[in-house]
Amino acid sequence: MSKLVLGTVQFGLNYGINNFKGKLNSKEIKQTLDLAYENKILTLDTAEIYGDSHERIGEYHKKNQKKFKIISKYSSLRNDLPKNIIDRVAKNLTILNSRMLYCYMFHNFKDYKHLFELYRGDLLYLKRNGLINKLGVSLHSNEEITEVIKNDEIDLIQLPFNLLDNSNARAGVLKKAKKSGIEIHTRSVFLQGLFFKDPNKLMGNLTILRDDLCKINRLVSSKNISDLALNYACSKDYIDSVLIGVDGVDQLKANIECVQNNACKNIHSKVDEIVVKNRFMLNPSNWKV
Repeated sequence: MSKLVLGTVQFGLNYGINNFKGKLNSKEIKQTLDLAYENKILTLDTAEIYGDSHERIGEYHKKNQKKFKIISKYSSLRNDLPKNIIDRVAKNLTILNSRMLYCYMFHNFKDYKHLFELYRGDLLYLKRNGLINKLGVSLHSNEEITEVIKNDEIDLIQLPFNLLDNSNARAGVLKKAKKSGIEIHTRSVFLQGLFFKDPNKLMGNLTILRDDLCKINRLVSSKNISDLALNYACSKDYIDSVLIGVDGVDQLKANIECVQNNACKNIHSKVDEIVVKNRFMLNPSNWKV
């Protein structure tokens, strides 16, 4: 389980194309975090714009001796948080009931480009004083990755990586980032649940991905897609951590069992051969359903 990071967007928001349960309640969050901790999944990924996920994590920390490492993300959309970045991080830590952030990230490349130099001095101050361990950026395109890894003050990047957004498109730039000493975290391992949809029932512009999803279905039965998707990402030695989001304790338990079983490891090379022509559709913000 050492590569898994637990995403917490569903602690604070209704999220995911395949999520029918909605936002988790306090009991479900406690059960999920207890199970994660017991299985050595000790890092949580959250963000300032994930609803009240900070508060929900802080509530758990306050009531339990188990403490998680926290990755959070700055967002320019949160006008209610302090503009001063030192005060902002201090407030986040108070809400999270944490002494430090494992990583504080810019939530997107645009914020990084516009604000890194403005906040650079304060961010480095927070690192020197042990309130932030690493500085990071959440990215999408290979072009963004290539630019960010030129900055030797960035320690960690997060990006999509999955059965369609795969090594065919990502391996080169990620190996370069790894060689530069960057810690690499990947997200969208299940492409927001799209892999669990019947390709023949897709609506809107998602039909553009029908043939690509059919290629995956030809490789593995529907019951083994979780196994393939999760272990495919975990198998790459240039990836340090794989972010997973869950809709509750049962789904987390199923994902843990997938990692333990790794029944589909013999077909990972077949995934490497899949090339998606319409790559803009791999960004869920472009979906219209």
